[in-house]
Amino acid sequence: MASRFPTSSILSPALRTAGARMSMVLAGLMLCELSVGCKGTTVKEDNPVFTSAPPRRSLVNHAADAEEQRLAQKADPPEDGIVPVAFHEIGVTPLTGSSVVATVNGKPVFVDDVLGGVRRKIESDPNLTDEQRQLILMQSLRARTREYAEDELVVQALEATIPEDKRQVIRDSLEPAFQEVCDKMKKDQNLASDEDLDTWLEGQGFTRREMKDTFIRRQFVVGYVQSKMHVPKQIDRAVLVKHYQEHINEYTPDEEVRFAEIVVRFQDHGGREGAEDVMTQVVQRLRQKEDFGTVAQELSDVLSGEKRGDIGWIKRGSLADKELEAMLFEMAPSEMTSVQVHEDRFEVYKVIDHRHPKTVEFQAVQKEIEAKKLRELQDAAQKQVLDDLRAQGNIVTIFDGEKPAEKPVRQ
Repeated sequence: MASRFPTSSILSPALRTAGARMSMVLAGLMLCELSVGCKGTTVKEDNPVFTSAPPRRSLVNHAADAEEQRLAQKADPPEDGIVPVAFHEIGVTPLTGSSVVATVNGKPVFVDDVLGGVRRKIESDPNLTDEQRQLILMQSLRARTREYAEDELVVQALEATIPEDKRQVIRDSLEPAFQEVCDKMKKDQNLASDEDLDTWLEGQGFTRREMKDTFIRRQFVVGYVQSKMHVPKQIDRAVLVKHYQEHINEYTPDEEVRFAEIVVRFQDHGGREGAEDVMTQVVQRLRQKEDFGTVAQELSDVLSGEKRGDIGWIKRGSLADKELEAMLFEMAPSEMTSVQVHEDRFEVYKVIDHRHPKTVEFQAVQKEIEAKKLRELQDAAQKQVLDDLRAQGNIVTIFDGEKPAEKPVRQ
């Protein structure tokens, strides 16, 4: 079944756990299949990854099953092993669950493989016209078909490597993780039982069995790719030190100053003379060691007064007034400026705190750097596995003739 559920928010925690478990199980089973001392039949084909797959056994798409059985029972296939498939023609006939939207190494991919319950939900919406249904179906397929097809490449590789009895072992091992997913969904939706969950899912256009198939399929994909990735468990210290030295600026915070201001505007006090009287009060109270914030709250303009004059932290280059900025960065904490005279106001400033740049020591960020480098290696290894499968495989979709900007591409 396709990855057609909103798994990013629901499945993320369990997916990570199950993915790691799946990777270990797959690695062990694959090793067993290739070892002399293990029982079981090793697949021996000229192209073991892309041998002919058995007809698909769908849980819900009987029309698609019948179509695939018909295709599978045709006369002997060509020498390349790929059976000609009649693709759905965009805009010619309406999309149905058994419309072929792609082939992966000759194996047809149907609308219901990609969309499943999404299609049923769209088609059962009484507020949509037939034209609107077809448009939404096509948009949904355009967004999902390529990803489903690339996942199918991985699934075919796994099926060619691991026999069905071993795959069943993997499915069984994923039962606890899937139950965690169901339990979380019940909790999130305030559902009391599995029966309530089934009813809720039905209202969304899905079944729990479909959700389970999607979950397990995704674990097969993630687990197989991880089992093929060759990434060290740790990074050599010299590599980490080199990264630290090359990115030393990232570990050296910018110099910052936190300051406060008192602003007395001429227009707020009937002109310059009135403003001078108020600023005289400000200076006298500050000389008496009165709290700067209190004076600002009482005598500064509205904007500064509401915050007790506190402007917050700034970095070099933050202020438009470069002379003021330079002066603030030269001052020590608790130091105040003289009265600054402008055409329409008087100002006085106080530095509250001053953070000088200090490079974080390597030991403090070593683990962070290593985690980053490992992620980079994992991303590169995953991309390489998928690129290799793409290079060996053959994916054709009904959207291949579209402009590159319109066709979704999976990275």
